[in-house]
Amino acid sequence: MTKSIPTTKPWMEPYKSETPKIRTIKLKCGVEVTVNFGASKKCECGRQIWFGMTKQKRWMPICLVGLAEWDTHYADCPLAKSFRKKET
Repeated sequence: MTKSIPTTKPWMEPYKSETPKIRTIKLKCGVEVTVNFGASKKCECGRQIWFGMTKQKRWMPICLVGLAEWDTHYADCPLAKSFRKKET
């Protein structure tokens, strides 16, 4: 009986060159979004943001909170009110 040898080791996973940049993550508020981590922007407040797509196919700006948590950028952006659509 031969033992199969794994082609990659779990600790090598972050170092693979073809790691996909598009991932689905769960935000601090509980919402799941699909994010392209290859494309980011800077908000007018100066923070680095990414745009995630919700299950309802709506774009949501997200940012890193702390070391490993993600949340909607509207939760802590001082300019969030200026980005809202004006009611007519």
